[in-house]
Amino acid sequence: MSLLRPTVYLKSVFDITPELLHTLGIKALLLDVDNTLAIYRTTVPVDGITDWLDRMRTSGIKLHILSNGKPGRLTEFANNTGLDCFYMSLKPLPFKISKAVRKIGVKKGECALVGDQLFTDILGGKFAGIKTVWVDIIEPETKLSFRFKRKIEKFIKKNMKWGVQ
Repeated sequence: MSLLRPTVYLKSVFDITPELLHTLGIKALLLDVDNTLAIYRTTVPVDGITDWLDRMRTSGIKLHILSNGKPGRLTEFANNTGLDCFYMSLKPLPFKISKAVRKIGVKKGECALVGDQLFTDILGGKFAGIKTVWVDIIEPETKLSFRFKRKIEKFIKKNMKWGVQ
């Protein structure tokens, strides 16, 4: 179960503050896009994300997109937010996550992966040896595979003891 336990669970990326990151020793965030910063498969960040990103940048937090998605849509999203993008990352496999951490230029202990999916984002971050922040989805997906995964995640969330790990 420890591989599925995030470093911290929060309701939304908006609950991630520079103060919290400082407390955890985090200097860089790898950010999932779909259902974390934007509605699934869109190229526009949800309301407030641009201001949140600006607050993080002003605080000296390095920010990069890390997604399993393809370059076309993600490049457009990256352009809309001014973020660098690592796409087709094959989460939960750790290889591109570790490569992204090296490219950013921080130690593994200073980086966290932020995402809404336990079995890709959180597991991938754990496999790569970095901290993880699990956030609730922005909007439920309709595909059967997602609905099934979300039921499992809901069960795990309900039965997990929370607190910063």
